[in-house]
Amino acid sequence: MGNKKTIKVVTVLTIITGILTLISAGFNFLLPMYLSYKFKVDTNKASSIGIIGGADGPTAIYLTSGLNPYLTMIIFMLLTIVGIIYLIIHKKGSC
Repeated sequence: MGNKKTIKVVTVLTIITGILTLISAGFNFLLPMYLSYKFKVDTNKASSIGIIGGADGPTAIYLTSGLNPYLTMIIFMLLTIVGIIYLIIHKKGSC
């Protein structure tokens, strides 16, 4: 009984992480590639620098940066692969 529940939970979580992998791949890789092709923009030259300041106060320069956008896609992809491997091993062991 407990083994069947574990298989169901792993199956559902594998499907969810697979869907999230496809969504994050679409937003982090496919959509920017499509938009750069559509609008003929070279993404290698893209950057953002903001300068805030005035004549009477200090000047602040902000450079945009953040976490690697592919990190979430890699994590979800690894979780999906581990779930699929677990399900395959369990299926071969039960037959």
